[in-house]
Amino acid sequence: MSIWLGVVGALFVTYALASKRLSTTAITGPMLFVTAGFLLGTAGLGVLETEPTDGRITILLEATLAIVLFSDAAVINSSNWRSEAYVPGRLLFIGLPLTVLVGMLIAGGMFPELGIWEVGLIAAILAPTDAALGQAVVSNPRVPQLIRQGLSTESGLNDGIALTFVVIFLAGAEGSLAPSAGDLLGFLGQEIVLAVAIGVGVGWLGGRALVGASERGWVAPIWLQIGTLSVGITAYGFAVPAEASGFIAAWIAGLTVGRVTRDRLQEVNAFSETLGSALTMMSFLAFGAVLLPPAVEEATWSVLVYAVLSLTIIRMLPVALSMIGTTLRRPTITFMGWFGPRGIASMVLASLVAESTGLVTIDLVVTVSMVTVALSVFAHGATSWNGSESYGSWCEENAEAEVEKSEAETPARPVPHRFRSPGMSP
Repeated sequence: MSIWLGVVGALFVTYALASKRLSTTAITGPMLFVTAGFLLGTAGLGVLETEPTDGRITILLEATLAIVLFSDAAVINSSNWRSEAYVPGRLLFIGLPLTVLVGMLIAGGMFPELGIWEVGLIAAILAPTDAALGQAVVSNPRVPQLIRQGLSTESGLNDGIALTFVVIFLAGAEGSLAPSAGDLLGFLGQEIVLAVAIGVGVGWLGGRALVGASERGWVAPIWLQIGTLSVGITAYGFAVPAEASGFIAAWIAGLTVGRVTRDRLQEVNAFSETLGSALTMMSFLAFGAVLLPPAVEEATWSVLVYAVLSLTIIRMLPVALSMIGTTLRRPTITFMGWFGPRGIASMVLASLVAESTGLVTIDLVVTVSMVTVALSVFAHGATSWNGSESYGSWCEENAEAEVEKSEAETPARPVPHRFRSPGMSP
């Protein structure tokens, strides 16, 4: 453990020294930490070694995802929700199911050894997105806030929705899926509706309590930040034993806390955002060191081709279909379609599936998932800055066109701390 701590500390210091310089280049933090992990892990020097089934890796990934979802949601301005919700709404409720469907169809043709439930697992594990892998996309102020916030909101909510699909497909693969439509609806209600209720309840009570205590001068500044983070942890901790989605509960709690404390408390989310950033890099380090090497050894040409298709056709076609009937034009739809990176959520789902089942085909499911995440880290990371700059230029050139006003004239909103370029104002 001591060598882990020393290596992790040294990597963080090294990245910190060049973080501002790298923020506007094609090199991102996740790219560097995955590479460092791979070179130092089981495939390289063997300095950072443990088994992929080590429960501590899963705990790290789950904690990271929950904290990141909470902190990102807390800075979303929900005052314009009605006018802006159509982008994430279409991505989540049209685009995501279509992504799973298209992913299943292509996986079924490319991996004939897998049954319908197993290809469903692959498609569902790779359905959620991770905005951290395209940092510039949600931090570059030249990208209209409607699109930035839409992609960020999609990233926050699709993890829990994808988890629902994963649980259903896993139950089918193991032969334990209840045939009753009522049972399925009951499961969905418990997984999602109960998570939303817990998130709203815990977020509202926690936010109101923090505001009241702060106005009375009872709370020390650092504990105000710790208390804010603890609201998200509480929501996650109550949801999981109730068999609801802890990730959705944490995201909703963050959204609620942000709404309750906005304009009344300042910088209450700084600690949770900083911790989320650190845990994100640790997660990608662990991914490169522990989870990626076995996948690289087992990867075939079919796996690589599916990974490429997952980041292109399987993502971009459903996004395009989901935006039919809106005023968004082709460059915007292409931009949103490409920047749907696969990251920590897919790692979490793949790890949970691997731990919870003894399916003989699970190794292939996990291999496809990990290879796709690795490809996404580098493909989306390398294109995020230049892509956001090019798209921002196009938006500025078309800002006067009536059809583009919904994209180009959205007021600025706060940017999550972990998405800000060093030195960037909120």
